[in-house]
Amino acid sequence: MRWFIGLMVAVVWAAPAGAQSDPRVLVEETTDRVLALLEEHGAEIVGDPVAMYEVLGPVVIPHIDFNHIGARVLGPFWRDADAETRERFVVEFRRSLLRTYGTALEDYRGFDAQVLGARRRDGEVQVGMDIRRGEVNARVIYVLHQTDDGWKLIDLIAEGVSLVHNYREDFRARLRDRSLEEIIHDMAQRNREIGFQ
Repeated sequence: MRWFIGLMVAVVWAAPAGAQSDPRVLVEETTDRVLALLEEHGAEIVGDPVAMYEVLGPVVIPHIDFNHIGARVLGPFWRDADAETRERFVVEFRRSLLRTYGTALEDYRGFDAQVLGARRRDGEVQVGMDIRRGEVNARVIYVLHQTDDGWKLIDLIAEGVSLVHNYREDFRARLRDRSLEEIIHDMAQRNREIGFQ
């Protein structure tokens, strides 16, 4: 649940234009938007990854650097892939993220989030956040970098564990025995089985 809440707060980046110059303000202002969206649409998207994708996708996708994440997750396989293969991976990977974490959403009410400080590290900015629900606390760090289109999310660290690192290890294991094409095909098939076209 901690991973999921961190991800949901991270991915809904409907940032006000004025927040684009300050990543901490971006996180703070969008957190309120995230919680409002979950309150507004939570009942209709619980247990339905396709509905979640349709509600959150238009807001999510423009504010996450999926190409950067894909390159970090796949490493040399990303470098060796052509542009079309990379694009197909990104499409299925972002659907898979919402499919995986969307199915974990059961109770989206009662969360409180407090944005902490921001620090620059290795050319990136890390913004901390405490997420609380009752007695359960989780520390999340958003890792962002600046692009020509503003600040974009490139990793999420929850309780000291990197989302990108987890997926890199997962794909590295899968790519020992299978090709990237086969893995993309499998992801697309699983996504189609739950209603993605």
